[in-house]
Amino acid sequence: MSEQLILTERRGKKDGILWMTLNRPEKLNALTFPLLKEMRDILVDVRFDRTVRCIVITGAGRGFCAGMDMGGNANPDRKPPPEPAAVDPEGYRLNFRHETETYIALRRVEVPIVAMINGPAVGAGFDLATHCDLAVGSTSARYQVAYVKRGVYADLGGFWVLPKILGWRKAMELMMTGRFMSAEEAHEAGLTNYLVAPEELEARTMALALELEAGPPIAQKLGKLLAMRTAHLDFDTAMQWSETAIPVVGLSRDSKEGMKAFGERRETDFKGY
Repeated sequence: MSEQLILTERRGKKDGILWMTLNRPEKLNALTFPLLKEMRDILVDVRFDRTVRCIVITGAGRGFCAGMDMGGNANPDRKPPPEPAAVDPEGYRLNFRHETETYIALRRVEVPIVAMINGPAVGAGFDLATHCDLAVGSTSARYQVAYVKRGVYADLGGFWVLPKILGWRKAMELMMTGRFMSAEEAHEAGLTNYLVAPEELEARTMALALELEAGPPIAQKLGKLLAMRTAHLDFDTAMQWSETAIPVVGLSRDSKEGMKAFGERRETDFKGY
């Protein structure tokens, strides 16, 4: 049996934390088509699993993710252009779907996703970290929009998300120069929620994941959905969407539990319904 490309483990007080570890440490967890397919399948399944309260994504060994593995044997599904054509734009587009469909699946996950950034996050690996909702970074991490060094752009959504997280000027600097950004600079720019020493990384990430696991799943999901889907709307339209969503949470048992626990001055016990 071949080695698993992604290791999964359930953690937490309710087994509600899905811990995902990219498992190609010898390649700094560089992405391949088979790994992306495995990740995509996991993320699609999560959307149908109410027991998952949050996800943590990290990398095995000393790297988070070094981007796409461009080695000749890394992506057996990559189709060469048909002969005698030297250029095959349609084949290129379809090959790219191995990547884009996984990142779309990541963005469609409703529960909170935490990136535990243990080392270099480069190219598609940087994009992967930025598409997570929260991030805990190690001081040994560093970041690079490596695409521009190879004559392309941050094609897996970095062009879309980096300006939102880092601000326009910092994002443009990184996207246009491809220089490395240190863990400290990234944290100051708003990339990570917490920046800790390497030996504290897992414990701090777990503490954050436990907070998320203990929260009300329906409210968390709808809060994330509204934040993502109304960002481009005017305020009045966004509030109309909120009016539509509020009965789903307001009439839930979790809402009643929240009010009851507040009155009784005790910890909540949210069930997700």
